[in-house]
Amino acid sequence: MGTKRVLTKGKDTDLDLEEVFELFLEEKTALNKSTKTIRNYQGSFQVFYNYIENKEGFSTKTDSISERYVHAFSTHMLNKENRISPASINHYLREIRAFLYWAMEKDYLPNRFKIKLVTEHDTIPDTYTDKEMDRLLAKPEKNASFVEWRNWASISWMFATGNRAATVCNVKLCDLDFTRKEIVIRYTKTRTPQILPMSTALSYVLKDYMRKWRHGAGDKAYLFPNISDEKLTVGALEQSVRDYNHRHGVKTTSVHAFRHTFAKNWIINTGDVFRLQKMLGHKTLEMTRRYVNLFGEDLKIGFDSYNPLDRQKGTRNRRQEIKRAV
Repeated sequence: MGTKRVLTKGKDTDLDLEEVFELFLEEKTALNKSTKTIRNYQGSFQVFYNYIENKEGFSTKTDSISERYVHAFSTHMLNKENRISPASINHYLREIRAFLYWAMEKDYLPNRFKIKLVTEHDTIPDTYTDKEMDRLLAKPEKNASFVEWRNWASISWMFATGNRAATVCNVKLCDLDFTRKEIVIRYTKTRTPQILPMSTALSYVLKDYMRKWRHGAGDKAYLFPNISDEKLTVGALEQSVRDYNHRHGVKTTSVHAFRHTFAKNWIINTGDVFRLQKMLGHKTLEMTRRYVNLFGEDLKIGFDSYNPLDRQKGTRNRRQEIKRAV
C-alpha cells in the first residue's frame, strides 16, 4: 500500500485509489468487521487495482475511475484463458462494489455509476443419493477408530443441519442441549449466532458418539476434534470425509454437498422455505429460493400426495368409497 497522507473529501483530485482504499479499511476495521471480511476486501481490491495499473490507457487516479473500468475488468476476468467462473468474478465484484460505493458516498470518487454483477448460469449442485447416504450413515463397529466414529457423527450432523464445514469444526460440547433438543451455533459465515432444533435421530447419533469418545471431555471441548483433541481444520475435515466416503464405496466426496443434500431433501419433503432459510443461515431468501429453483425437477417426486387438488380429490374419493361400502 502507498504512503498515508491526510485526505480531504471532494477536494483532492489527484488521489490514488490505493490511498482511498486504506481509509476504507480503517473504517471497516473500526466497525469490527471480521478478519476474513477484511482479507476478502484486500484480496479483491488488489486484483482490481493490479488490473487497472497494468492496463494501457487506464489510470489509478480516483478522477479516472468509471463504469468503463469495471466493465473492462469483468470482461478480462471472463476471458476463457483466465478460467474464472462467473460466481468467483462476482465474489470480487461485490467487494469492489462495496469499496467504490463507499468512496462515492464519501466524495472521494467524482464519477457516480452503478456496478452490476455478471450473469451466473445456475448449475445443479452435487448432492448425495439416498443409497449413498445409507452407506455413509451406517453405524460404525464398536471397535472402529475414533476418526471413523467422528466422521460418521459429523456427516450425520451436516445431513441433519445443513451446516457449513467451518461451523461444524467450531461446535463445542457446551453448544448442545439434549433436554431442550437445541443446538447453539456460535460460528457462522454471517457472524450471527443461531439456535437450531436438534432432531431426534441426530440426538441418538451424538449420544452414541459422545458416550464412546467424548465422555471425559469438558464443556469447552470441541465436539469433532482432531486426534490430538484440538480444533479440526476445514481442510482436515474435507480430507477425512473424502477418505471415509471412498472406504464406504461413495464416489461423491464434497463436504459442501451435504449442505446441498440437506436443502434438497427439505424442499422435496415440502419443508417451509422460511425455516429452511433459518436453518441454512441465509440473510435473505434469495439463496434459499435458488435451491427451490435448482431442485424444481425433484419436486415432482410424490407430487400428487401433497398437491392441494389431488389431496382434496383423494379425500372426496375416499369418502365416496366409505359410503359405498356402508
